[in-house]
Amino acid sequence: MAKTSACEQGKQLELDGIARFPLKRRGRGGKRAGAGRKRAPGVRPSVPHRRRPRHLGRHPVLVTLRARRGLPSLRAEVVSKMLRRILHGQRHGRRYSKVFQVVEFTIQDDHLHLIVEATGVVATGMVDAPDALRSGVSGLVISFAKRLNKLLSRRGKVWGDRFHTRELGSPSEVRSALVYVFRNVARHGAFLYGHDMVDQLSSAPRFTRWRGPVLDFYRDAALWPRAAPKTWLLERGWWTCTRQGLLDPSEARRRGD
Repeated sequence: MAKTSACEQGKQLELDGIARFPLKRRGRGGKRAGAGRKRAPGVRPSVPHRRRPRHLGRHPVLVTLRARRGLPSLRAEVVSKMLRRILHGQRHGRRYSKVFQVVEFTIQDDHLHLIVEATGVVATGMVDAPDALRSGVSGLVISFAKRLNKLLSRRGKVWGDRFHTRELGSPSEVRSALVYVFRNVARHGAFLYGHDMVDQLSSAPRFTRWRGPVLDFYRDAALWPRAAPKTWLLERGWWTCTRQGLLDPSEARRRGD
């Protein structure tokens, strides 16, 4: 009697060794402990490339921009004046001029902190709030980089990382962000002497919600654009709905965290 092959019986031939001891899959990819590029000692971690939370127009946003190493201090007079011209330009003639504005800011040696509003007005055919935020910050980033490169007769990147954003969704968060921005120069080691002294390379001298008067000796402070807050949180909520209320100038001089 002729033998029936395995194919004729509808069975699949397999090696006994492989069937009894299946090999472990060792392909590429997947999450592994210790994987990824190692960060150099003393280097700040980059902003993760994750999807940003959807921005709500009623929330102010704290934005941080960090410059690359090797550039002159952003607090240099010629650079700060350049930033002032950029902020003036953003208030007129841009697609997002009516729906995006920088309300408060501070200039540090290698980074900027901004508190911005991006409200968006869909009903009138303008951009929505997330697009207003993206367009406004991107416009500032690109304009600053182009002008600084032209000023220094250089080419290449100016910003060391993508910009970081933090939604401010409560009165206490907005108040903490204001203190953080106005106190940033002291956090980085500067001394501000006197009860009424605030950082002159920030919007603190023209800020109107101090408990007492502050010193304004920088003659160009009045030339910076004034942006009246449009959101309830930044205009009124942070000082009417928090226990601390208005800002005390001493809060902007305190060093450390």
